[in-house]
Amino acid sequence: MSMLPVFYDYSPVSAFYPAMPIRNMLTSMLNDELALLPQVTAAPRRNLPAKWSQSFHLDNYNPDEVKVNVDDGCVRIHARHVRGGEENGEVRETKRCIKIPEGVDASKVHCKMLNDRTYLVEAPLLRNEEEEEMEVQVESVPAITDGKKEDMQLVESSKPYETKLDLSVFEPDHITVKRRGNLVSVSADHSREEDGVKVSRSFRREFTVPKGVDYKNIKCVRDPKGHVAIMAPKTPEFKK
Repeated sequence: MSMLPVFYDYSPVSAFYPAMPIRNMLTSMLNDELALLPQVTAAPRRNLPAKWSQSFHLDNYNPDEVKVNVDDGCVRIHARHVRGGEENGEVRETKRCIKIPEGVDASKVHCKMLNDRTYLVEAPLLRNEEEEEMEVQVESVPAITDGKKEDMQLVESSKPYETKLDLSVFEPDHITVKRRGNLVSVSADHSREEDGVKVSRSFRREFTVPKGVDYKNIKCVRDPKGHVAIMAPKTPEFKK
């Protein structure tokens, strides 16, 4: 169990009242129910990562009376107010438990106070490598083999997967290969002047790596003739 500090982002809304009218109490209860709905937000600018956030309300508690900690996949809130002495006084207590959803980095949960009764719990989402686009480096080789090395073929069951591309009109630095999950995209662009006329060439191809291929270890090679091949080993279960 780890105790979280509660950051205070306070804009005064109302004074602290020891008693709560019944109408305010019912309103607070409704707000609490609405606040317990989970929220996932994504910052649209500068490609900031998405985050999980959830707010909750605690009426008539001072900031130092609210304790927040993370325990067993939950954010646990414990608010306790004592008016008078411990043995002869009024004790008011509130407890909340907010389950941290899957895909949220529980090690980076933090809490801040927005005003005199609203708190916000936030945490970034875990990175999903399957959703990230990765560039595959194009390596130069003396020659591209005929694919007899079975563990370096793109295969679907026992059929070879055609990966050779003729990009001889492009230089190596014109070619870009990217992978997002098992989706591979190959693009090439080049412009130059020929007899006073601007000539542009473009190439686009996108394909899905078939089942049984370890697409995370995909490799791209280019020979001196401009032939490009996309290769990857089989997954262990397909090597048998």
